[in-house]
Amino acid sequence: MFERYTEQARRAIFYARYEASCQPAKEITTAHILIGLTRDTGSRADRVGSLTEHTARLRTELAIPCPPKNTQGRDLMSDMRLNHNSKLALAYAAQEAGLDDSYWIDTDHLLRGLLRFPNEATAALSSISLDLATAQTLSRRNRAEFPEKKTLYVRLFGAPFRAHRPALLKLLAVVVVLFLGAFLIHSLIY
Repeated sequence: MFERYTEQARRAIFYARYEASCQPAKEITTAHILIGLTRDTGSRADRVGSLTEHTARLRTELAIPCPPKNTQGRDLMSDMRLNHNSKLALAYAAQEAGLDDSYWIDTDHLLRGLLRFPNEATAALSSISLDLATAQTLSRRNRAEFPEKKTLYVRLFGAPFRAHRPALLKLLAVVVVLFLGAFLIHSLIY
């Protein structure tokens, strides 16, 4: 599920899971994802929203205390699932990556996914004066200043290929049918 996520975005989801497991939570919420995004200094989300500067304020707004130092009483590797809003935020993050023509889903896309709809993290993000339009502008500016490294696979089969995939598959099917038809006619004549 997370194969398109950058290492920092995966780490943010891991921290979200950790935060949820330290609480009496049964699922990972968008609030936990937001707190997970505050853990990595220097990530794209941090550069866009200055999240690490506002960690204490965000925790207060979200009513999520700091995790206890001793977590032996709770199984941190228990099976924590994403709730509906978290799944929706991840889907929106993928759409935001598509808007940037980026194959990879990074932390700024996660942040923008959280800002796309009302959820547990919305009020906390508005308390630090961050909205979707601002985040998109700052994110694009950050991506222009620090472009992502694209692998050969992404260059060949990334976002531009995905946009034309149905048409290319139809063209491939037509070529195969024509080739088989020509082969069949050739074998019947000779």
